Amino acid sequence: MSETASNQLTRTLDAVARTEDKVHAYRHVLELEARSSASDVDLSKASSPIAGWAFAVKEVFDVAGVVTSGGSQAYEDRVATLDATVVARLRAAGGTLVGTQVAHELTCGLDQPLTRNPWNLSYYPGGSSAGAGVSVAVGSARFALGTDAAGSLRIPAAMTGTTGLKPTWGLISSHGVMREASAPSIDHVGIIARSAAEIGKVLPILTDPDPWDAATLQARCDQDQRPQHNNRIAVLGETTLSALTDAYPLDPEIKIALADSCKVFRQAGAEIVELELPTLPMAVDAIVTLFSAELAWANTAALAKRRDRFNPKVAEMIETGLGIPADRLMDAVRVRSKLQKELSAAFAAVSTHFLLTPTTPRPAMSLAEFDPTQELGTLIPFTCGFNLTGNPAISIPCGQTKEGLPIGLQIVGSHYMETELLDLAMEFQRQTHWHELRCPI
Repeated sequence: MSETASNQLTRTLDAVARTEDKVHAYRHVLELEARSSASDVDLSKASSPIAGWAFAVKEVFDVAGVVTSGGSQAYEDRVATLDATVVARLRAAGGTLVGTQVAHELTCGLDQPLTRNPWNLSYYPGGSSAGAGVSVAVGSARFALGTDAAGSLRIPAAMTGTTGLKPTWGLISSHGVMREASAPSIDHVGIIARSAAEIGKVLPILTDPDPWDAATLQARCDQDQRPQHNNRIAVLGETTLSALTDAYPLDPEIKIALADSCKVFRQAGAEIVELELPTLPMAVDAIVTLFSAELAWANTAALAKRRDRFNPKVAEMIETGLGIPADRLMDAVRVRSKLQKELSAAFAAVSTHFLLTPTTPRPAMSLAEFDPTQELGTLIPFTCGFNLTGNPAISIPCGQTKEGLPIGLQIVGSHYMETELLDLAMEFQRQTHWHELRCPI
């Protein structure tokens, strides 16, 4: 007999009580509502694969009756009247919502939230979906939802030793995601859990088309129309890798972890090949331009009325975004289009559908030495390009530094190949133990 939802929730709330004063993953813990929901699930005898699973959502997802502020005082009176589509679907499938979780203000990554890395409390936990990775790592959520416009879900997964999936753009509805905290053309709703296998149980619940989100209504590949996966997996060729690492140096321990990960796949029968993406080094500038412009437009009215309620750096970014010239926007759009075509052609040229990269060029850093306004862009060179292209990408644990900090491996797949991407991640996790390690608190 499977464990009751009430028992699962009790264990989760125990973890909240044990860790929350140290890691600060949650903005709102909805204990009474969660206990009532868990009781209802038990009475209903729900048979869903996630029945009774305790989950949490980034503070940009609407939860009926709860303040959804995107971490900004400028929106502290914004109370949702309806659940976001993804929240409603998870509840209907028997999931138990524990609460909403801390994020960088409006997902900009320019402030420093109270959230701390459970592997070392003086270190950065990743962002902007900071609370998501932390809660899963300490057990105060079975899984969590975040958003990812440049790496905002995969980076926390990498830095907390958890597994984070950014699916194909438009696969999961973003209806009910706070518009003022998103950049719709590059943003993706994603999932963090301990393992790819757990994500594989959550994902199908979220992928039905949603009439409230036109992006989910575009044509998709049916299972029998998807290209067949062979045993080839790509890595970045020397020219592309050098261009990236010249601008964003690759930590030696991460370089070793990537090489070790390739060995794991080779031992499982894969052939590792190289591909070049000459446009990838241009992705950081393009993503910053698009994110700034899209976010700025949504915050124009609020900035005019209550500028003093925004973090000064966030207000400055919004103002800058409003002044981006049209030719710069067009340059960013051209980079996106070029990279999309380049990646598709590169996959075809080497007969693969998958690419391995580090998730981040360096592991979590000490908060005492980290200025997000200056350095956050240095964390996204391997992740943000695939927000431009809309390809699915997953970060899985693949090692630890000498200081005991997690290292993440990113696997990028062809569009709508989430099933095969998760299969590949699960194979890696069957062969390794990194996702099974637990943080010290």
